[in-house]
Parts: sequence; structure tokens; C-alpha cells
Amino acid sequence: MHEQPEQAPAAPPVQLVTVSFTGLGIRAQADGNTGREAWQRIRARHPRVALAAGAYALLPAVLAAASVVRLL
Repeated sequence: MHEQPEQAPAAPPVQLVTVSFTGLGIRAQADGNTGREAWQRIRARHPRVALAAGAYALLPAVLAAASVVRLL
């Protein structure tokens, strides 16, 4: 008979996700984890939210760069 390999248990679903935008950057929190661990969980469960947060944070930088280039 064929034995099936043991699979790692699935990660529990994210229960609480917080993404905060500040003047200094973006802060993410997922299930009590912050920083890189939180972003990994958010990307795994909500890839569109992670993409939208990155695009939203990048927008002011692009606008500021465009303004500086136009003034030169």
C-alpha cells in the first residue's frame, strides 16, 4: 500500500490585521505579530491588501519626486 507523507499543519487564519500609514512609513500587525512576520501573513492571506498598501505608500514618494523634477 502507498503511504501518504505527513503534511505540515496549515497556519491558522489571520484573525486581526492592522495596516497603519504614518509619515514615516507603513506599520503592519497581524495576530500580534509586527514587522516582517506580519507582512508575510498579510501577503499570504490578503495579497491584494498588501499590494494596495505598498502602492498607496509609494504614491507620495512618486509625487514628491515628480514635483522636484518639474521644478528643476
